[in-house]
Amino acid sequence: MSESTPSMTIEQLSGFNNLVITQPRCPFCVKAKDLLDDRGTEYKTLVLGTDLEKPEMIEFIEKAANTTVRTVPQIILDGKYIGGHDDLVAFLARQDDAADADMSDFEL
Repeated sequence: MSESTPSMTIEQLSGFNNLVITQPRCPFCVKAKDLLDDRGTEYKTLVLGTDLEKPEMIEFIEKAANTTVRTVPQIILDGKYIGGHDDLVAFLARQDDAADADMSDFEL
């Protein structure tokens, strides 16, 4: 019996609003998922080699974000391409700054 390789179409990948593409033993993947978990963000995790192959990830990100990446994690939030771990940290910091600015305008 032959082993089948994982395969997902671009349409299937595009169906996930919040998505983290990871691979086993990737410390930055774990850190990125921990950040999202701490914020209560629900997301779908796809593992390279199990759920999809690297060429599929590369093609998906090229179509979704018009950029070529070969590293993990790769993160999509609210249907928007965020990038990797460092990009997620920067994105969340901008969100926090925006929330703080909104609260500074609040008066009792």
